[in-house]
Amino acid sequence: MSNFVQPRISDEEALDMLKNMSTAELMYRADQIRRARHGSKTYYVHSHNLNPTNLCVVECNLCSFWRPEGAKDAYITTLDDARKNLERAQNWNLTDLHIVGGMIPELDINYYEDLFSLAREMLPGVLLQGMTAVEIHWIAGNAGISVRECLERLKACGFGSISGGGAEIFHPDVRKKIATTKILAQHWLEVHETAHELGIPTNATMLFGHIEKDEHLIDHLSRLRNLQDKTGGFQAVIPLPFQANGKALGIKHTVSGDRQVRVAALSRIYCDNFPHVRMLVNYMDRKLLGVLTHSGVDDIGGTSLEERIAKEGGAPQSQKFFTAKEMEEFLLNHGHTPILTNSVYDELIADEGTMKHTGNRADKPVEAAPAIANRWKPILDRVEAGERINAEEAAIIYDEAPFQELGRVAAKRRQDAVPGNIATYVFDKNLNTTNVCVVDCKFCAFYTKQEKPDAYVKSPEQIVEQVKEAAEAGATQILIQGGLHPELKLEYYEQCLRGIRDNVDIWIHSLSPTEIEFMAAMEHISIKECLQRLKDAGLQSLPGGGAEILNDDIRKRISPKKTRSQAWLDLMEDAHSIGLKTTATMVYGFGETTEQRIEHFMKIRDLQDKTGGFTAFIPWSFSADHTDLDCPRPQNGVDYLRLIAMARIILDNVPHLQAGWVTEGPDVSQLALQYGADDYGGVLMTEEVVSATGVDYKVDEDLVLFLIREAGYVPAQRTTQYEMIKIYDEASAEPTEAEMAVAYVE
Repeated sequence: MSNFVQPRISDEEALDMLKNMSTAELMYRADQIRRARHGSKTYYVHSHNLNPTNLCVVECNLCSFWRPEGAKDAYITTLDDARKNLERAQNWNLTDLHIVGGMIPELDINYYEDLFSLAREMLPGVLLQGMTAVEIHWIAGNAGISVRECLERLKACGFGSISGGGAEIFHPDVRKKIATTKILAQHWLEVHETAHELGIPTNATMLFGHIEKDEHLIDHLSRLRNLQDKTGGFQAVIPLPFQANGKALGIKHTVSGDRQVRVAALSRIYCDNFPHVRMLVNYMDRKLLGVLTHSGVDDIGGTSLEERIAKEGGAPQSQKFFTAKEMEEFLLNHGHTPILTNSVYDELIADEGTMKHTGNRADKPVEAAPAIANRWKPILDRVEAGERINAEEAAIIYDEAPFQELGRVAAKRRQDAVPGNIATYVFDKNLNTTNVCVVDCKFCAFYTKQEKPDAYVKSPEQIVEQVKEAAEAGATQILIQGGLHPELKLEYYEQCLRGIRDNVDIWIHSLSPTEIEFMAAMEHISIKECLQRLKDAGLQSLPGGGAEILNDDIRKRISPKKTRSQAWLDLMEDAHSIGLKTTATMVYGFGETTEQRIEHFMKIRDLQDKTGGFTAFIPWSFSADHTDLDCPRPQNGVDYLRLIAMARIILDNVPHLQAGWVTEGPDVSQLALQYGADDYGGVLMTEEVVSATGVDYKVDEDLVLFLIREAGYVPAQRTTQYEMIKIYDEASAEPTEAEMAVAYVE
């Protein structure tokens, strides 16, 4: 057994944690508790959903699933329909059948007895679970019987567990607004208490992210913890993020990643008598789900085949798992030991194409890991004190320190670099001059050959017109880039730049070092002369594209024709020498080593010590889809947050660190603001290079403002050079002089 002891926290302590503790520290504490109980074991199920009807007499304001009688898409599943449904599922090696739906008089206790009996007959060994406390209470009342009798009758037909839905938020101030006609909290709890007395295990949910306050969440968890102290019958607490398609609540945005992580972590810390914390993959982005498994969550739910309720609410269907194998690979990629189980955590084995119980628990507590000396802690303590570390020390904390601890320290270093409570973004547009490129990078899904039918080149006039449109839409920055076209010479780019400079009021932040090196070679002039001509034509700053990993062994493998590391650095130094500020980037995930990543950081830091010309650092993860490069292991959200934190720690002389929602998604990039980033990047009107790999996240300005605020920061629109354009401080419409001066880079 684990020897880890976690003192029980009070409601007041829990509320203080939820309101005030840093996200990274909450994640770390919850992860320690989770690992003390389960080690690396992480649970999942292969489940099928059967929703008998979407008609419902309760008609909750928060539900997008129910339909009124007579609606074109309303349905009722007959027993014959159910039989056909279950026949399809007989060869799916399911662990669970989840039955939950609306409440109507036609589907009474007799219907559910027949349905569970049918399912038990057709899916032997599969856990039959579902039936929220709300349904059970209603069916019992409709039949004129007690909840106990209702549960006894269902149990006799094979019913094995209550799923936990219908809890929503217990506090009456919330419940009477979001679920006016649903049972009261005390009735929900009584149904579960009765189930526990009958030996029926249950789960408990909490629907958050709508109109509740922090105090309501703690009240909800407190009632669950109290009942668990009494009965011990709950298996898992399941925080459910509200999906914003609720019919009558008027909620505009789905719960942010930061909020989901904080609530999940707090649930693990506070609900110390619950064996498990489960988050459901069909409610969220996979990168966020991976982060949650390092934030106290030890169960990611299941495949939920043919699930309808979350889908109707707007849950992201593109992120669903369809097979147990997919879930296993996902968990392995996050360093976990995948455990296929069912919703009551039986140990299962495959036997002749079906899953059978061994009679043991799948979630036996793990042995405590032997204590080992932490090489990383004294190094990280020095970083927290403001000291600079060398490459060897950086490699140690990169590989050995918990990423949440890196994030906690990086957040403090962010305050040293960019004091205050502002997080910025820029309103910009990306324009591609051409998709023709002679470099043939293996990792690029954007480029094509000149003779291909999809090849294009935009004229200077087209470029200028599109920039005008962007400026009219509110963009303050234009980023022009493209492939290395053998017929596009320096004059073409000068024409584009002059046309923009002379006709549009917008900052020209364009052309990567790779493109500029190519132009200079075609013109047989020096890099500095090429840069000067571009500057004279209107170029105002350079993006840091083309850096990838500044190690030539990696570059030779992924882009043998592209700029070498030193040439990239030399070009940036030349740009800085003539007054052009630049950013620096990293694309990681090519199979490079920790040492090679650290080498990249150190080269950027050394040049910044010399020139001071980098305004920001921007890392991106590589996506291998539609490219010619094999990816050793897909980079996940935890990898990204670790790298973001290390960037802030090592690059102590680069003031700004930009989150990368284009590759990481809105939720994980929001978490980057808690891991050292101070900038959310660009609200891109268009983006073609990353999206060519199939990664296609979208944000707009309204969502960016929401995410920054939800992370606890004041959003501010900035210029390319980090001057404040507008600070969205709700307490003051007009920014103060001090706020306007924040983070300007000389």
